[in-house]
Amino acid sequence: MGSCVERTWSSGETPTPEARSVKSRPNVDTSRGLALTCLFISLSCHGQVKYVVELARALAATAGVHRVDLLTRQISCPDVDWTYGEPVEMLERLSSGDDDGDESGGGGAYIVRLPCGPRDQYIPKEELWPHIPEFVDRALSHVTNVARALGEQLQPPPSDAPATALAAPVWPYVIHGHYADAAEVAANLASALNVPMVMTGHSLGRNKLEQLLKLGRMHGPEIQGTYKIARRIEAEETGLDTAEMVVTSTKQEIEEQWGLYDGFDLMVERKLRVRQRRGVSSLGRYMPRMAVIPPGMDFSFVDTQDTADGDGADLQMLIDPVKAKKALPPIWSEILRFFTNPHKPMILALSRPDPKKNITTLLKAYGESRKLRELANLTLILGNRDDIDDMAGGGGTVLTAVLKLIDRYDLYGQVAYPKHHKQTDVPHIYRLAAKTKGVFINPALVEPFGLTIIEVRTRSTIFW
Repeated sequence: MGSCVERTWSSGETPTPEARSVKSRPNVDTSRGLALTCLFISLSCHGQVKYVVELARALAATAGVHRVDLLTRQISCPDVDWTYGEPVEMLERLSSGDDDGDESGGGGAYIVRLPCGPRDQYIPKEELWPHIPEFVDRALSHVTNVARALGEQLQPPPSDAPATALAAPVWPYVIHGHYADAAEVAANLASALNVPMVMTGHSLGRNKLEQLLKLGRMHGPEIQGTYKIARRIEAEETGLDTAEMVVTSTKQEIEEQWGLYDGFDLMVERKLRVRQRRGVSSLGRYMPRMAVIPPGMDFSFVDTQDTADGDGADLQMLIDPVKAKKALPPIWSEILRFFTNPHKPMILALSRPDPKKNITTLLKAYGESRKLRELANLTLILGNRDDIDDMAGGGGTVLTAVLKLIDRYDLYGQVAYPKHHKQTDVPHIYRLAAKTKGVFINPALVEPFGLTIIEVRTRSTIFW
């Protein structure tokens, strides 16, 4: 993704307004250390968190990139894992077959957690807006300190320089804001530091508002009170006004979603791009370039040795303690214990417990179809939980509804809903669905990215 940004600044170079034009600068030395800053403040969108973390690791492994900082909010409370309270966490470096120990991959990627609002309290993304200015201040301080430290490390003053001489700071190559709140922070940082900004919306407020109004379940004032949708849209418009490039997953996102915004018009953007290529004045008009980068995934957890290891056997042979050639993944036992007949095909759904994931509709459809219940089991992987009553956001409400529906339709022995799973368990879950000759279903009302659909295809599982 870093290669899609057209502007490059080498260490210590201060970007001028002219250098930040949409034209790329030729003959820029990219062999020297570059620093990047990614921002993702909210921790409630798990698929997006995974995407951003993997992006940071991949960028850090790119030749010429010295450091990638992923800035997010620091939280120290019992509702979240203790690591969320750690100020700095170094991400594991991507392994490569040709790693010969050189420093072309740079100094690595770091999650930097900054205090923002009450540190001992998880705050849903809809309630973070009053704390954005504080996050901007702390992020600006962090970026400035890191720029100075990198300058001293990468290009110290010459030996004959005065003792008071300071190394030129290494400013970020780009600041990349993910989601609306981080886009607003990135816009403020980019303006303060005169550094290029890139934005990824992931999901968009105007599109969500349009979908909610079409469903007719909520009216405008209720939507605003629940989702703070006007504030979110304002932040997205701010990001559009500042960003030099917007990363999207599809052309549909550009035409039908970003096209709803005041700061972007596809036809005008194309005309401006043509004028800029020809060196003709744009008369003060500006719009960011939209770049489509199709969704992808990390294949490092995919087991490609199934056939080689004799894993082409059917499920009955695999779970038979006498016939099995190797131990089952623990998550298999955790799921299969729910079923009266574990040999039936599996209908698998995997998402966080969010109302827009539409899991309750799937459960109702399953419960009301006798033929479907006789044919298949249903597996619901809905995040991790200890106590439903202690869950933040709407997750507890969704899971309570799930349990009530299981009871209403008497689905005991037919529906699995394990409490815990690890990220490394996900490929095994897909593999189990494939072994049962099952299907994967994504019933979400709106799916801006759909990472699970890409992941499940690695198991050759049928999906709906």
